[in-house]
Amino acid sequence: MLKSLSIRNYAIIDDISIDFEEGFNVFTGETGAGKSIVVGALSSLLKGRSDTSMIRKGEKKAFIEGVFSLDEDLKKKLEEAQIDAEDDLIVRRIISADNRSSIRVNDVTVTLNFLESLFADKVDIHSQRDSQYLYQPKNHLVLLDRFLRRDDLLKEYRDLYKDYTARLSEYDELENSTYSQRELEFLQYDLEELTSAKLSLSEEEELLRKEKMYKDSEKYLSVLNNAHDLYRSEEGIQEKLYDLLHSLNLDDERIEKSRLKIEEIYYELEEEMDSLDKILGSFEEEDLSIDEIEERLFLYSKLKRKHNTDVKGLLALKGDYEAKIAFYNDRDHILLEKKKEVDKAREKALKCAQEIHQLRVKKAKELSTLVEKECKDLVLPNARFTVSINEKELSSTGIDDVEFLVSMNKGEDLRPLKNVVSGGEASRLLLSLKTVFTSLSRHSLVVFDEIDTGVSGKVAFAIGEKMAKIARDVQVLTITHLSPVAACASSHYVIYKEDEKDRSVTKVKKLEGEEIIEELASISGDVSDSSKKAAEELYTKAQERVRENG
Repeated sequence: MLKSLSIRNYAIIDDISIDFEEGFNVFTGETGAGKSIVVGALSSLLKGRSDTSMIRKGEKKAFIEGVFSLDEDLKKKLEEAQIDAEDDLIVRRIISADNRSSIRVNDVTVTLNFLESLFADKVDIHSQRDSQYLYQPKNHLVLLDRFLRRDDLLKEYRDLYKDYTARLSEYDELENSTYSQRELEFLQYDLEELTSAKLSLSEEEELLRKEKMYKDSEKYLSVLNNAHDLYRSEEGIQEKLYDLLHSLNLDDERIEKSRLKIEEIYYELEEEMDSLDKILGSFEEEDLSIDEIEERLFLYSKLKRKHNTDVKGLLALKGDYEAKIAFYNDRDHILLEKKKEVDKAREKALKCAQEIHQLRVKKAKELSTLVEKECKDLVLPNARFTVSINEKELSSTGIDDVEFLVSMNKGEDLRPLKNVVSGGEASRLLLSLKTVFTSLSRHSLVVFDEIDTGVSGKVAFAIGEKMAKIARDVQVLTITHLSPVAACASSHYVIYKEDEKDRSVTKVKKLEGEEIIEELASISGDVSDSSKKAAEELYTKAQERVRENG
């Protein structure tokens, strides 16, 4: 939920701060007062790229800050990014005229990509531009799949399709692979060279260890011989410890306890000294001389330089060369086996795609019923909505082409959603779709920027009720010019302009009690006793309807 929004030096906004409530928040005000600018600032804060043209004239920077409550999903994302997630989520955006803009989340600088991923499924800002998402057929399959509520099945298909395409790509590469006799000879030469080298990751590491030991042998011998003498000489530690143990031969439990501990230390020390003696002896017992070690290391270095890779890469190359030569010698058989793998992988993906197809067909009917019900609530009694599903070749999304089709009036044929031209009808249809899909999403905030354009009367009232219904589950912010819509809100804000010195600035005020009635009357016309009475009746009726439907 959005708790507050602060905007400074943005367009015609000098400095405003708005505290929001849960439920249905509505903004009203005269055209040009800056209502859409507030929505634009929120959009810039969360997902827009820096637009220096929005910096207030005469200023060098614009500032936008939003404070959001945290849910478990947001907390997890912040913790994974090592950002404090104890209290609120504070997002600050600074847009600079010199393009040195910045984004901070809880005082940590982040990228725009991170910010977008943070709010990707949390905030839905519905402006006229964002409405185009619903109009585009390419997005209809995404929306239908959201309605399926079977992310597990869709993920299974994506994995199967990925496996199929990987095998197909491998097969195509092999099928198109041809080698000349000269190329084959080069491959065989390189393979023989790598095979005869008998490379291994562990050997190189051991050779480097031995090389270092030999180069440091004088130091090793000095230290280890000194340790040996200190411990094992006639007057060394070993002899003194032995004497100490025998000197503690008294019939006393306290002394015996200490003697046993010293004895334990004595035997542990013996084991460690034996280990050091073995290391000392290894300098004389090494199987390889320093010349042999250097020769092997030179071979490793030469092969790594030749093939421009490390030992792991050389081993992979050896396997690759073996496979290529084997393929050359038995091309037809290998291609046949690879083709069988491709066909089997395709069969698995196709079977899963067909299961998804059947589910899509079934859920498409349910979606159509729900959308038509929402349309009727919004005074579109003759609206028909259907999901067209046509089968196609196997692809990353399955075997279905999906498009939403609508008919708004009796006797009309179903047409693509993008062909709905009536502004009022389009707004209500989009709101119907929003109502259905918002209930399926994890959004905590939905913003509507004048979605009620082109409607009036009882239709406007129905839109207000519908937004109040959405606001039962998520916070809703709405800009409207219609009093029936505003009357359904739980919180009402008015945005207005004032002239200060030689410029106009946008102001915002939360309305209470009689102020709400006056604003509703002002939206409908001039404020008079009769218009205020009508506005009060409208507000009372709207609030009662919202409570009844809640």
